[in-house]
This record gives sequence, structure tokens and C-alpha cells, in this order.
Amino acid sequence: MRFAELAARWQDRHVLVVGDAVLDCWLHGTPTRMSREAPVPVVTLDKTREVGGGAAALAGALTALGARTTVVGATGDDDAGATLRSRVWDSGATDRLVVSVGRRTLTKRRLVAAGQVIARFDDGDTTPLGGTAAETLLQRLDESLAEAPEAVVVCDLGAGTLGPAVRAMLATRRLDVPLLAVDALDLGPWAHLGPDLVTPTLDTVSGVVEGTNAAAVTAARGMLLRSTAAAVVSVALDADGAVVISQDADTVHTSAAPGPRNRSAYVAGFVLAQLAEAPIAEAAATAQRCAAIRARDLALNLGRRAGLTTIPT
Repeated sequence: MRFAELAARWQDRHVLVVGDAVLDCWLHGTPTRMSREAPVPVVTLDKTREVGGGAAALAGALTALGARTTVVGATGDDDAGATLRSRVWDSGATDRLVVSVGRRTLTKRRLVAAGQVIARFDDGDTTPLGGTAAETLLQRLDESLAEAPEAVVVCDLGAGTLGPAVRAMLATRRLDVPLLAVDALDLGPWAHLGPDLVTPTLDTVSGVVEGTNAAAVTAARGMLLRSTAAAVVSVALDADGAVVISQDADTVHTSAAPGPRNRSAYVAGFVLAQLAEAPIAEAAATAQRCAAIRARDLALNLGRRAGLTTIPT
């Protein structure tokens, strides 16, 4: 099936994203000289770009590809939180982010000089969400699940949003969720939910996979399926694409296009392809196509979803 035909089948499907929302900042500059204080370059900043990361990035990618998306998560009551919520609104996703008073929004700042990331600075609270904010988040999750989304995507970066109460609610409502996808740094706490799709990086499953290539992932097929309890496991190999294993289909190794990869778009593409009932191999190929789209080009699809003009057909 051609990509455009598949994309037409997932337009306006309802997807709920729940998880850790992050503000991603890119500080672009020009290295001018070496510092006298330390052997590091002095970078003159030219521009700053702030975008939604984590659950916010997933929601934005899903919306840009044509889904109706709701995002449940939390931010602080700080400037970073206000910016992050603004980015979610701009993406077109329905915002059900909880504002936690006194909490610092998780922010990841990357310093880019001459096109290369030379440092990253992380800031924000990653302690478990508590008190009124945690109660409100559960209420919003309950309300969002009551709207019968066709897929739920969990984004767990270990940043404190998704505690035992969230997992318990999802477990209680699991039979009402046609497609559950989990993108997490630690898949263990989610295994009891029996996800339909998990999307770890190779680092995430390094305790199971003995090696760093596609052959090593393929050899660990049984262990990966058992440890995650997932129907489909897609292991990202960065420049080497991904290995996709499943309970009911042959193992698939997809190739990555040259250049930067948009991980959020990969996960979004895989989820939507599964909603469109694409076979595993086709869903994996679709996800790789989406991963090759630059974030700013993906955003251009907002408002003209049916055309998907930036994605090859």
C-alpha cells in the first residue's frame, strides 16, 4: 500500500498520549575562540529554539500526521512550563497538562556550535508528582480514557509523572484500550499491562541484548518478547534503522534514511500505521519514513493533513 493511502486511513483517529512532557531548547551559536578559563570554545549565541519534547513531542508528531491527539502530563508553574504549554497549543493537540505549583518544568538545553551538539544542560524536577497535582492528573487521565481513544501512547522518561496510580488506572481500563504503545526508558513496570507495541532504544534493552547490531537484537527475540510482554517490540538502532520483532510475524530490519532522525515521528508513525491495520513490515517501514522527516517539516503538515506534502508517497 502506498504511504498516502495508508495515511488516509489513519486521519482523525483519536490518540491519547500520557507521560513526561519536556521543554527541549536548542541554543545555536558560532565558536569564535578558545576560552582562557578552560580548554573549551567560546560560543556566540545566534538563536534559540524551544520545542515540546517527550510526551509533548509525541503529541505534536501524531497531530501533524493527522491524528486527533490529547496529551495528559504535568509541567511546573514556571516560565518553562508556560512555554511548553504554548508549544502544545501551537501543535494542535488537546492540552490536558496539569500545572504543579512549585515544580520546575523538566528542560533540556542543547548547545549547538557549528552544527554540532557540544553540551546538554538538564534542569527541572523529576521527583514523583504528588499532592493535588497527582490527583488532578489522574482525574484528567480518567476523563481522557472515558472519551474512548483508539490508542494510548505512554511516554515514560522517568521524570516523575507516571507513578503506580497511573499504571493502576491503565491496568483497570486496559481492555477498553484497543492499542497500547509504551515508549519508556524502563519497560519493566509496564510489562504487566501487556502492551501492543514497545519502542525501546538499544540502550534500554542492553540488559537483554548481548551486542549492538541487528543480529544481536534478532538473537534476543524470545527474551525481548518475554521481558516486555509486548506483542511487538521495535528496537531503535539509530543510524542502522530498527529491528522489529513480534509474536505473530517474521523479524523485520528496517533501514534508516541518511541524516537526522525524528524519534517522536517514528513512534507516531508506527502507532498510526498499526491503527490503519498495516502489516508489521509495512508499519515498520512507515515509521522509518516518518522518522526521516525534519521536525519543522512535520509541523508544516498541520492544517493540511490530507496532503502530507512533506512525506514521500
